[in-house]
Amino acid sequence: MNCPKCTTTKLKQTGYNSPYFCEACGGMWLLPGSRAEVADMTVTEADGEQAPEGQDSKTGLCPSGHGIMIRAKIELDEPFFLEKCTACGGIWFDKGEWQRIAETNLADNLSVLWSSSWQRKQSREKNRESFLAMNQNLLGESVFDAIMELAERLKDHPDQDRALALLRQELTHP
Repeated sequence: MNCPKCTTTKLKQTGYNSPYFCEACGGMWLLPGSRAEVADMTVTEADGEQAPEGQDSKTGLCPSGHGIMIRAKIELDEPFFLEKCTACGGIWFDKGEWQRIAETNLADNLSVLWSSSWQRKQSREKNRESFLAMNQNLLGESVFDAIMELAERLKDHPDQDRALALLRQELTHP
C-alpha cells in the first residue's frame, strides 16, 4: 500500500489490526477493523505535530486501491480535511489530524463526519462564532455582554415580544 499523499512511499503497519503509517509524511491510514486498536493509541504514536504545508490541499487515492477518496471538512480552530474511501471505509489522517480528532471526542463516531447534516451543523456553528466575534468587536465587550445577558433572560420569557418592543421604543425615544 502506498501513501495517498506521498504516492510512492509504502505504508507500514506496527502490529496486527493496527493502523498503517507513512514514515515520510507522518500520515495514518485507518481501516474499519483497526478502529478499536487506534482508540487506545497515545498521541506520540500518532505523532501530534501538524502536517507539512500544503499537505491537506489535495485528496488522494485509496491506499487499498479503490480509487479517489472523498473529503470532509472538519471545522475546528484551524479547519482541515479528512479523506475517506467509500468502498473500504478506510480514513486517511494527515500528520496531527488524529490528535485533533481525539481531543474533540469526534473519534467515537468517525463516519458521521461525512454526513451532510453534520457538515451543515459545523458550518452553522462556525458562522455563529464569526457573527458573535464580529459583533463583540464592533460593540465592545461591555455592551455585547449586556445584550447577550438580556437575550438569555428573554429567551424563554412569555412576554418576549413586549420586551423587545419596549427596548426598540427606548432606543428611538428622544
